[in-house]
Amino acid sequence: MNIFMFLPSIPSQYVLRSIQLAFSLLLILFSFPAMAATPLSVDLTGLEAPFRQNVLLFLDINKMKNDEDLTPRWIKKLHQQAPQEIREALQPFGYYIPEIRSALIEEDGQWFATYRVDKGEPVVITGRDVQWFGEGMNHPALQQSIKDYLRKAGKTLIHAEYEAAKNTFMNIAFSNGYPKARFITSEWLVDLDSNTAKLTLHMDTGPLYYFGNITFLQDFLNPDLLTKYITMEKGTPYSYEALLEFQQNLIASNYAREVTITPRYEESLDQQLPLTVIMKPIAPHKFTFGVGYDSDTGIRGSARWDDRLLNRYGHHSELSVKLAWTESIIRAQYNIPVVKPLTDRWVSTASYEFDQTPDTSSATLEMETAFVRRNLADTLLYKGFVLASSEQFSVEGEPDENTALYSLGGTFRFSDTEESIFPQYGDYLFIDLRGASEALLSDTSYARLHMKGRYMVGLGKNGRIDTQIEIGTTWVEDFDMYPATLRFFAGGDTSVRGYSYESLGPKNANGVSVGGKNVVTGSLEYDHRVSQSWVLAGFVDAGNAYNDKLGDAYVGAGVGLRWLAPFGSLRIDIAYPVSESPELNDWRFHIGFGATL
Repeated sequence: MNIFMFLPSIPSQYVLRSIQLAFSLLLILFSFPAMAATPLSVDLTGLEAPFRQNVLLFLDINKMKNDEDLTPRWIKKLHQQAPQEIREALQPFGYYIPEIRSALIEEDGQWFATYRVDKGEPVVITGRDVQWFGEGMNHPALQQSIKDYLRKAGKTLIHAEYEAAKNTFMNIAFSNGYPKARFITSEWLVDLDSNTAKLTLHMDTGPLYYFGNITFLQDFLNPDLLTKYITMEKGTPYSYEALLEFQQNLIASNYAREVTITPRYEESLDQQLPLTVIMKPIAPHKFTFGVGYDSDTGIRGSARWDDRLLNRYGHHSELSVKLAWTESIIRAQYNIPVVKPLTDRWVSTASYEFDQTPDTSSATLEMETAFVRRNLADTLLYKGFVLASSEQFSVEGEPDENTALYSLGGTFRFSDTEESIFPQYGDYLFIDLRGASEALLSDTSYARLHMKGRYMVGLGKNGRIDTQIEIGTTWVEDFDMYPATLRFFAGGDTSVRGYSYESLGPKNANGVSVGGKNVVTGSLEYDHRVSQSWVLAGFVDAGNAYNDKLGDAYVGAGVGLRWLAPFGSLRIDIAYPVSESPELNDWRFHIGFGATL
């Protein structure tokens, strides 16, 4: 059966009219512009900072004044609740009874909301009942915390000061062995009739806990190594600071990317609180690359591979390569944590270095084993070492020499600088003392002391004075057998600017600088910051390398430009060799990139 036979017949003209009507309605709908937001302006007067800013943050009518869906009905509702929002915004500052005059006016479709506020007088505190209860209520540090609070507390009710005091109370409790300290009562009773308030703050210390057994949950390090990182003794009172220091030390060990320490309260016996330490290992392999430039060495590049989890005993190996036009270094290093593994390492190093200047060249093979101690910030270093070296060096116009030395020595380095891309205060000290003896199989006997120092001091808001000094001295049995890498030179980017790299010092019969037994150089520079990233500099350098007597001290002077960046600074210097009555074309251009200290 054909079902369509039962449908009524619709004339075609009605169908066409219906379609035309539908299209017309659509055109009408789309021809209207989108609903625009009702124009609204909000005016708040009578308040100064920071009260004004806080009120504007609380006022919903101010936050929503540009809302596209804003309607007159909504505006009226927001206006009605505005006075209460103003009161709530002023209460944290101690103003509970402000006078508020508000008005809402509509003119030609434009709405104007105005609020005139007189914050009145602040609430005055007339009494404080602050007490510790519980097992540790008489603990000297907790009682002192109340005295300190009452001594410093102001007469006006300010919520932020009160919350800061509560945090201080809890931190002191946590730091003295009471990790379950809590507030029993914490309330302000505000009397609006008298505009006064009374504080009741009662705290319970809870039981005194002590550090118990520590369990490490990890599978990549020997447990005996990890116990050397424990900084708190079993049986000492629980301390949040001690726990945080322990966690930070484990992260600073550079073995774990994540360390979680959990106290196990449910397993504590006699308030001995056991801890669980969960450690997640870092990625074992780390690759780093670098590129730089300075006018002494030219373009230079570096690459380094670290194996940070070589075995379960925390051994660490490094392989690095540095390449430049005038020098190349290949170094392999093996580190073993000893004594205090966070700061102490036994470091064995093998390296090959090639160094070349226009007049000299050297190729050095070294094997060193050393005890190294450095702090976590790497601002303090002590190093005692035994060094075996074989160096082949040549100086233009002289026969090549090959010297083997077995040296003993120590190095000290200290640095402290303001954390800023333009530090105005900082100092640096480097001391290296080493020597060798023919009686201990060396080709010659020598003793060498090398010191460098730097001191920066601020001058005004944007200036600083930067001073540097270098002193070196040597006693050597046979200077001809003394390697070029141990001799002293002057001149170059970091020495006496205005003279080429290592060009100053004793010279042979051919006028080639061969290096000296001693060196003295000094630098005085003034830097002035002219914008966020640019610094102008003016400097004077002086010094020389020599054998027996200083003789002439060469002087260089010039100006420079520094571009500051978070990762270092670009240095551009133009210097003149003042001591040689320079002509206009005798200036030297120095460029380099690196850290400030």
